[in-house]
Amino acid sequence: MDRVDSVGYWIAREHWGRGIATRALALLLGEVAARPLHARVARTNIGSILVLERNGFRVTHYQHVPADDRFPACEEAVLRLD
Repeated sequence: MDRVDSVGYWIAREHWGRGIATRALALLLGEVAARPLHARVARTNIGSILVLERNGFRVTHYQHVPADDRFPACEEAVLRLD
């Protein structure tokens, strides 16, 4: 994504709050040595931001993203893991 190594995930709502995303990301990070890794998430998606932060990612900045065919316009948090 954007010519940088990035991670992303999607967890069905019925599985939220069980630590699945946090644990899965931790396992992935244990296998993937590439650094830095980047992630982008809607600023309002506090759960995903927490998952990333629990795994060492830090917010570097926020940016406005215009609407496209799949998603409405929003402000994104851009995170990085060194």
